[in-house]
Parts: sequence; C-alpha cells; structure tokens
Amino acid sequence: MASPVVRPLSHRILEAGALAIFLGYAVCFLYRISIASETFGDRFTVFAGLFAGYLCADLISGTAHWMGDRFWSETTPVLGPNFIAPFREHHIEPDEIVEHGVVELVGNTAIFALPVLAGTYHALDMQSGAGRSLFLAGLLLSAMVGVVVTNLFHRWAHMDQPPLHARLLQRTGLVLSRDHHARHHSGDFDRAYCITTGWMDRILDPMKVWQRIERLVGRDQQVGGS
Repeated sequence: MASPVVRPLSHRILEAGALAIFLGYAVCFLYRISIASETFGDRFTVFAGLFAGYLCADLISGTAHWMGDRFWSETTPVLGPNFIAPFREHHIEPDEIVEHGVVELVGNTAIFALPVLAGTYHALDMQSGAGRSLFLAGLLLSAMVGVVVTNLFHRWAHMDQPPLHARLLQRTGLVLSRDHHARHHSGDFDRAYCITTGWMDRILDPMKVWQRIERLVGRDQQVGGS
C-alpha cells in the first residue's frame, strides 16, 4: 500500500479559501446571466454556451489527467507534491478517492479555476445584451464549474453504491459512469482520460490523440496513470 500524500496545512487552507470564493463568484455569475437573459433568444444562447462549456470541462479534465499521469514527477517543485502526487497515488490506490473529503477532492481545481471565473466575471459586459457576451458567459461558467466538480463525479465512478442522484446522473450520461471510467483503470492507463462526463473520449481515443501528442513532443519515458 502506498504512503498517503501529506498535504501541507498552508495548501489545505489555500484550497478551502479558493473553493469558497469560487462558489461565491459562480452564484453571482449565474445571477448576472439570469438577469441579462431577457428573451427566448438570449436564453437559447446561454444554453448553447453552457453546453459548449460542459464539453470544454470534459476536455480540460482529460488534458489535466493525461498530463498528471504522463509528465513530471512527485518531486517536481510546487507541482509535484500538490498536484502530481495525488494522480500517482490514485493509480496505486484507485478506490481511496471514495474516502476523500470535498475540499481535498476539488480544492486544487478551484485554485486554477478561480482566476478564470473571477476575471471573466469582472471583464465581461452582459448589460449590452450582445449574444456573444451571453454565450461566453455561459461557456466560461459551465466550463469552470464543470472542471471544479469533476473529481466529485470521479469519486462517484469509484463507488460501489453512489448516492441516488449520482446514479441517476450516471444513467443519463451527464456525468462519468463507473463502466466508462473502468476503461482507464485497465491495461496501460493510456485511454479514457476525460473524467467529467467521458464524452470527449469517444472522439479522442479512436483518433489516438494523446499518443500522437506524446510522440510529437518526443516523450519516451512512460509513467503510471491514475
């Protein structure tokens, strides 16, 4: 059994603070979008943005997962102990994620997502009613919220009996399912990296996108996946 990754107290405080502020911005952003969406056309534009953002969240989760699995090491400064080590620990003890608390699961992603969400919230003008602004608002909100909650979906995919609402979401395909994620934890851990919904895996895996990029950048040392 692998030794558990010890997260410094300072980093845990950073995670909790980032998550709390992120949630505040998300609620305020959603309120601004609802106020700015006055017509059916506005609401359709926002919905299109939300859907596109959810696809982006799945792609972002896959990209981060792939990089965490295949590049750097636990000793890499800053990234190693705080971001890479949890990926590698999960490879050795995949079901340990079930025991993790919410902050431990989503805190790191909140740290990265907060500047994007906050910057968009303050920079984007939705009062003009421009369709592009509403689409971008929906896309960025959905993408960042999707990224932050990804590890909750990931945890559900490792649970023998996830909560009822999780099972319903899994059956509809709106979140990562246990069967789909099991494809990653088999073989050489070189497929099914996307862990928000897994939708993008249906495009990326048949095209062998990750393997092609690895060959392109000349990566020749394989490391364990998560």
